Amino acid sequence: MVLSRICFLVFFLTTPFFGSPSTAWAKDHAKWLKSCGNDRQVDINDGSFTRELSSEHVLPQLENATISSITLHQLNVFDTSLPEEDNALFRFANRAHVTTKPDVIKSILLFKERSKYDPKLLIESERLLRKQPYLYDARVFAETDCDGNIAVTVVTRDLWTLLPDISFSRSGGENSSRIGFRESNLFGHGKRLSLTHIDDADRSGYLFVYDDPNILSTRYQGRLEYSDNDDGERHYIGVDYPFFSTNTPYSYGALNFANKRIEPLYENGETVSEFLQETELSQAYFGMAKQLANSWTRRFIVGYRDEEQSFYHIAETRLPIAENRSLSYPYVQTQWFQDAFIKVKNFDSIYRTEDLNLGWNINTLLGFSSDSVTNDDTRWIWNASISKAHFSSEKSLMRFRLSVDGNWNVEKGESENFISELNLEYYLNTHDIESWYAQLNVAYGKHLTEDKQLTLGGETGLRGFPARYLQGEKRIVLNIEKRYYWEYDLLQLFKIGGAAYFDIGRVDGKALFIENSKYYKNIGFGLRMAPSRANSGLVLHLDLAAPINKPDKVDSVQWHFTVKNKF
Repeated sequence: MVLSRICFLVFFLTTPFFGSPSTAWAKDHAKWLKSCGNDRQVDINDGSFTRELSSEHVLPQLENATISSITLHQLNVFDTSLPEEDNALFRFANRAHVTTKPDVIKSILLFKERSKYDPKLLIESERLLRKQPYLYDARVFAETDCDGNIAVTVVTRDLWTLLPDISFSRSGGENSSRIGFRESNLFGHGKRLSLTHIDDADRSGYLFVYDDPNILSTRYQGRLEYSDNDDGERHYIGVDYPFFSTNTPYSYGALNFANKRIEPLYENGETVSEFLQETELSQAYFGMAKQLANSWTRRFIVGYRDEEQSFYHIAETRLPIAENRSLSYPYVQTQWFQDAFIKVKNFDSIYRTEDLNLGWNINTLLGFSSDSVTNDDTRWIWNASISKAHFSSEKSLMRFRLSVDGNWNVEKGESENFISELNLEYYLNTHDIESWYAQLNVAYGKHLTEDKQLTLGGETGLRGFPARYLQGEKRIVLNIEKRYYWEYDLLQLFKIGGAAYFDIGRVDGKALFIENSKYYKNIGFGLRMAPSRANSGLVLHLDLAAPINKPDKVDSVQWHFTVKNKF
């Protein structure tokens, strides 16, 4: 279940409807392009069914040129130079908003003044800027100056980042609420701070998070997290120097995580048993990267992980619980990925620039935990994943991801918690503001311990049924949607879309009580809202779904109000 964050709508509830913020962005953008000697403009209503955005600015292809200057043009949350946005409320919002500090923007860039000019670094810097939660969009332009060097202009648009975190959601028959505040650009320095009270079906408590993506304006990043719940505590502390770009030569870091909580087991959407689980995890790693031909990068990582999983009976325990597990092992991880990014619109968001990678992404990990170290069984630990996206035609795109994860228990001679999962997505663009979307998810588990469940319900794509309605060792879910990307702004705060859909799925294999391999189906429709002034990268989902051939004890209509990171 995911929280819903709609407080920014409440803050601007009295705001009248005006024109598109994307239009405002394009107009302001065009003014800057013209002032720099380039009058090309982004066509936000481009009718290309591939949904790929044509480049509005071609970077100079020069060798041995130097970057002579870097100019920042930072747009505020609202563009009050436009008559429709020049009102008291929007002017107050801009004055109250702390604009991102220029040094923060420059610290993200992969180039500096007087450094050698490389168009690839400008393109990747633009992507890195768009990934920041306090920026709605970003563009990096380059023009040749009178000396034959390069003058760079970086255009960004800030988002409103100080928000009360007040929400209520109901998903799959379960309620959750959240109240607090969060700031994702603390004093304009890009730091993230939040304090929230959370109450959902599993637990209630407080969560504090401090996230620093650029410690002291360096590439180091850190995260501190603490949660005090009615069923236990959780903490996380981690510091690392990440692979922040495709050509970062090395990375290293360490973390410590501990979590104590009561975990439920479900059958037919009802809690049938509970147990106490304690997790302790520490990890350190070091990695090296090498650039390969054809835009490929290879990374080689070595690390050490120590993990303890402990399980205890409590008063609500009705079923057997998992045995304690102790893993302490060195591991080797390899990554191969291909840099083939393009800019698109109307895939995972609504009328916003998205960076889609059409290249391969391959990850593998292998570790060995010896009984002489852990006083537990000797195990091999492994996982792997592979993903790819490509346009199958001018109107269609396919994405897939295949992953396998699990352990091999040497003493028992069998796998443990083996889970393989295949996810296929297909987009068919029938119009610039419409598309068909299909997703097939297939998961297979073997020798799963009691703390592992493959569930089927509202949280796994069967939206007409309660969350975790069924569980087993095999799962298949098919979602078919007709999507609409309307060019409409709700209160100048949200881009609006919609979807009508059909879901079908089932689970099979070992269950807690009675095995059930029947297919369950539902139909539904929903509203999608992508914030354009806050909450970068999120999409609010409001869904109504009705099960077909409704089983007993299942409501005739399920409604979900959730927040996700995609349409």
